[in-house]
Amino acid sequence: MSNSPTKKAAPRAGETAKPRKGQGQPTMPAVEAQADMGAHVPLEETAVRMAHTVLASRMEFGIVVGNDFPDLHFPTQNLCKVAATVRSVLDTGKRGWPEVMGELIESPQHVRNEVMEAASIANNFAPLPPQACEKAVASLRKFHRIKSEQLLSWKLRDAIAAGEGTSEIIAEFASLENEAAGNETLRQQAYALRFNPATQPPPDEVCLTIGEIPIAARGNLTALQGKSKVGKSAVVSAILAGAQRGEFALEGDTLCISWKGKDAGAIIHLDTEQSPADWHGLVSRSVTRAGLDGVSERLVSLPLVLFARSERMEILEEALKFETEAKGGIDLVVIDGIADLCASPNDEAESLEVISLLMAMAHRFHCPIICILHENPGTDQGKTRGHIGSELNRKAFANLRIDKDTETSVSTIYGTDMRKRDIPRDLGFCFAWDDEAGMHTFQGRAAGLKAAQRNREAIEKARAEWEPIFELIASQRENTDVPAITTKEAAEAERETSGKDNPTKPDTMKKRMQKAESLGVLRKIDTLRWTITQAGTAGNQRENGNISRP
Repeated sequence: MSNSPTKKAAPRAGETAKPRKGQGQPTMPAVEAQADMGAHVPLEETAVRMAHTVLASRMEFGIVVGNDFPDLHFPTQNLCKVAATVRSVLDTGKRGWPEVMGELIESPQHVRNEVMEAASIANNFAPLPPQACEKAVASLRKFHRIKSEQLLSWKLRDAIAAGEGTSEIIAEFASLENEAAGNETLRQQAYALRFNPATQPPPDEVCLTIGEIPIAARGNLTALQGKSKVGKSAVVSAILAGAQRGEFALEGDTLCISWKGKDAGAIIHLDTEQSPADWHGLVSRSVTRAGLDGVSERLVSLPLVLFARSERMEILEEALKFETEAKGGIDLVVIDGIADLCASPNDEAESLEVISLLMAMAHRFHCPIICILHENPGTDQGKTRGHIGSELNRKAFANLRIDKDTETSVSTIYGTDMRKRDIPRDLGFCFAWDDEAGMHTFQGRAAGLKAAQRNREAIEKARAEWEPIFELIASQRENTDVPAITTKEAAEAERETSGKDNPTKPDTMKKRMQKAESLGVLRKIDTLRWTITQAGTAGNQRENGNISRP
């Protein structure tokens, strides 16, 4: 028999290694001590950094899908305790790291240090919105899986060495594999959203307005529809202009469309309809409208006409991921036009899937997605193309329409079925082509334009009424091009030109002359006499139809 000492099996997971004489009691289980040399160790530094990123997002936005990584799966024991503590504070309705730190004043120093580390991320970089934490959470999941597999492999080795059963350990391996395959993630994500009275979601974050009326909010879709050639491209360029300008006060015509809130993220514009020249012109005009010296570095405008319909949605998702990592978030997505993202806008199943995917992207990347869509020709009911249009209208935060008056060539932006506030057509925002500016420009609110039109019609009617009267009196007088006349002279001249039997009474004629004066057609030169003005030269400029712009 050998005199060599018998080797003892390594302690099982959860057991404490027995100290040798002269040694202090170990401070961690044997398996945890061995895990320090495992395959997960090179990943731990990155995992800790990602954990701080997720904690910063939690403190700013609360715990929602996107940063809802399980507390017990954070990479270190300290971070697990911190995550659980932060969750308990957030459940009371607190937000922001100063409030969280105030609640943790009695906590151990190592807990406060971890929170301060996460807070430094919030101070140096804007905390990622929950939906933008995908990379950080993926890194944490990877680290947790690798570490768990490493620990189980040592646990299995120790069980085999000790002659113990291994079925439970193998079952744990299978559970890890199932979790990695996503067999339970759908339930976990759905349960994370269930109602909690202590966790109130933030209100819709409006980020785009037209004349102070909300038309887009983060995490939502907006529909912009109209028939062909009514000015949809002009509105798209104005939306891109407002987003590029951000909250800076610059000169430029954005058709009353303005950006609200944070303006540091990417602006993604996908064009699926226009020629290269038209697409380039649209984007260039957006820069002019914004009043900028050059295109914003935040704008990523992509012409996708050359790509297959089946590839365009993939390009959008890849662009969202890439720009989130590059710029820290997404501010706006504009898709011109959405029907080109599917094989057939009349395919109900495909249309529902496209809108569902876009809704998920808007939530996940915390951005508004504006979808441009054609209306069916030959109808004035505003029916959009196919099932995709119907589904978009149902799900949209705002449904904007553009109509064009064929007589005046003035287009009007208005909105029905708006989640916040409708824009009646007669109060819509009007624009028309301007040769001097080389683009469509804002003309005023529809009510103002209608009032100006009524004023012009009243002026034309008054001038048609008074010009024959003054021409008759001028022909009866010598050396008088534009005579000045009294109410009595006006009444007599009207009787002659109209063939009336009796002249209008002086008091009635005086009121009519005063009304023509208010329109700028007549001008009073003394207490008894009026003269007629030349067309377009009235002192109050009413005949020009000028209106004030809001």
